[in-house]
Amino acid sequence: MAESWFSLSAADQREALEVAAAASGWPAYLLEKDIWVVWALQTLGADEQLLASLTFKGGTSLSKAHGLIERFSEDVDLTLNIRHLWPEVDLSAAANPSQAQTRRKVADRKLKQWVQEIPLPLLQRAVAAASVPVELSLQAAEPDRRQPPTIVLRYQPLFQAPDRSLGYIRPTVLLEFGAHSTGKPHGAMPIACEAATHLSMLAFPTAHPLVLDPRRTCLEKAAAIHVACRKGSWGSGEGDRYSRHWYDLDRLASAGIAEAAMRDRALAMEVARHKEDFWRKPPINYVLALSGDLQLVPTGEGRKALKTDYAAMTSSGMLRGQVPAFGELMERIGLLEQQCNAIAAAFH
Repeated sequence: MAESWFSLSAADQREALEVAAAASGWPAYLLEKDIWVVWALQTLGADEQLLASLTFKGGTSLSKAHGLIERFSEDVDLTLNIRHLWPEVDLSAAANPSQAQTRRKVADRKLKQWVQEIPLPLLQRAVAAASVPVELSLQAAEPDRRQPPTIVLRYQPLFQAPDRSLGYIRPTVLLEFGAHSTGKPHGAMPIACEAATHLSMLAFPTAHPLVLDPRRTCLEKAAAIHVACRKGSWGSGEGDRYSRHWYDLDRLASAGIAEAAMRDRALAMEVARHKEDFWRKPPINYVLALSGDLQLVPTGEGRKALKTDYAAMTSSGMLRGQVPAFGELMERIGLLEQQCNAIAAAFH
């Protein structure tokens, strides 16, 4: 039986990850963070009810499960099936903004309580039982801002990210929870640590969660980018560290996922209506955006800020393979914008 990576001394862990880094081309500090990402997914999946009700989504799912991007995603986005959280919820389109707001507030309140009562204690028990060097906490809420409940996993790093990463790579994994949809379409997929590929003599965490269909991830990213372009800033509260969404969208376009997503009009309208009901941002109209009025290329100060953040991301070591220059990326995104709008318009 292979020896567990966690049973090694810190010195041996460092040596093992240095070997994996040389073989993989990924920096050791990213391979280390990846282990904690998969450990978190494995731990949550050990609970059968959570395994059946949580869907792994976002950029990390695109790299870890689907292999669609060559970006080392560092955080975990999870959707709890809203029918598990709130069995009697009415998911039909809201009759008016007031009804939508009431539904949002109830879902947010139930989700916050659920995260405190179920996944956080589960992870805390796992940390205590395994004696792993991890601290867990709930991310502090920012005043006057709606934000998803997030568990912060802080580990004691074996490797410090270099200064050139400009704060992009931190010794934390954020587990961000949502509960405003069923998490479908999805399917169970295997998740492994990158280091395991190069260190077969060691046992690393593995997971097999439900994973969101990349077409839906693509549509959700496109909708978020549209909002950022129209408002001139990224509105998720991330501050910097948001240019990855444009990189991901370009990779999804190259794989044919973006075109397939836009041609699936039922899915596109489902995403748009879901955004209208749970993430309404007047004067943004998500239905219009995904029906031929999508903006993916920022202008003015928003474009300048995106360029700065993109430079920081490309210097962090979290991208591999062919990385387009910012101007080239924007040209391709501009062509994608035209393609998406033409596809949507053809269905009218």
